[in-house]
Amino acid sequence: MKIVSATPVNNGKQVDIEFENKSAYRFHTAWIRDASPSHVGQDFYRKSAKTVFEVDKYTAETCQPSESGEKLVVHFKNGVAENADSDEYVSSWLHAFAPHVGQPLNAHSELKEVLRGTGSVMEALHKNRKPWLADLKMPIFDAKELMESEEKQAEFLECMTDPGVALIKGVGGPESLETSVVGLPLEKLGSGIIGRMNQHPVRATRYGVMHAEARAAAAGADYDHANPLSMHADHSVYHGTPGYLQLMYQARGTVTSKVCDGIAVAEYIKENHPEDYELLTTVHVTHSSRNQIYAQDGAYRQDTASPGATFELVHTHPVITIGEDGLLEKIVQSETKRGVSALPYDKYERFMEAYKLWTKLVEDPRFICNFEWPEHSVVAMNNYRTLHGRAKVPAGMERTMIFGYFQKTIVENRYRFLRQRLVEKQSTMLNDRWLTRLPNQILSKLV
Repeated sequence: MKIVSATPVNNGKQVDIEFENKSAYRFHTAWIRDASPSHVGQDFYRKSAKTVFEVDKYTAETCQPSESGEKLVVHFKNGVAENADSDEYVSSWLHAFAPHVGQPLNAHSELKEVLRGTGSVMEALHKNRKPWLADLKMPIFDAKELMESEEKQAEFLECMTDPGVALIKGVGGPESLETSVVGLPLEKLGSGIIGRMNQHPVRATRYGVMHAEARAAAAGADYDHANPLSMHADHSVYHGTPGYLQLMYQARGTVTSKVCDGIAVAEYIKENHPEDYELLTTVHVTHSSRNQIYAQDGAYRQDTASPGATFELVHTHPVITIGEDGLLEKIVQSETKRGVSALPYDKYERFMEAYKLWTKLVEDPRFICNFEWPEHSVVAMNNYRTLHGRAKVPAGMERTMIFGYFQKTIVENRYRFLRQRLVEKQSTMLNDRWLTRLPNQILSKLV
């Protein structure tokens, strides 16, 4: 968005800027000066903590757009001749901020509500999610291409929002099946495309290990492949559900598995059983467990002589969490980890009917997508949206599956960075100096 005119007003305390779409805004000169990347060092921190006390001493003596209109040149003064200087501002950058920091000057200029909260560059993706059913065509990525291409990494994270599940092939096999080594291919993949996986409170590794062998069953029902699990989301017992994305690596064996779209089931209930939907989104249930899987040295308890490291977990929440925007934010479902919920007397019977309906529907074939899960591939899922069940392991096959999680903040900031990088590669104006330090709501207009 180019600038067609710019004029200092009120003795240079403000600047009126008109853009090529006929919108026009009045900016505070102090804001323009304070926002300049020239105040920031190579580390993207402000060079001085004194700037905040100096910016309002400056006024705009002159300002004019460049010949192309893609930049604004402002000459500042503060009464001391040697302190006068000039700075340049990218026009599209100013236009993105204008409705939030400027005063509209004509009917072509909109005024946005006061910006609140951190927001997310993924917000538009979140708002445009589409439900899917059993016929989902699961997106497939190549591990090598993902590791090498920032474009593919951005595409992958977009898939993690919608449809919320993907298969990554060609990850390669582990050097051995020892716990300290078997998950390294997954850790390398995850750190290369997203960042570091979530650290478990006790476990030594950032990843967990499941074997389709007798010793794994000793770790608990979740690790017993002979014990069918209903469709569920992980981290149901962790307050706040830190595992936003879940990656599961088939280190040994080839199986079939299944996933279900929580949005599709929730929307079906909302349309066909509105009273049940109301209960599932407002009544709070408790998931809780006492974890006895690990030892104090971080190993699985059955693999070490180290004393046990038992700890408690509890999380009370609606089955379906609705965000401030009225859209589904998160599904928390795990029947095996459902604790004792303090359900109100007058709602107990009706809520349990709704919960049973929900639990049946997430197992309904209409909503279940079955897929082949080859050896040395990864299934990636949005754990706030996508439910999964126990994989079917062929008779006699030895299987090892590795799993790890990524927090929502890590994922969103990685996507923020990738979108910045893609623009920086293409734009001659918007480099990292202009795209860093911005609120997500402003950055979203530029990337």
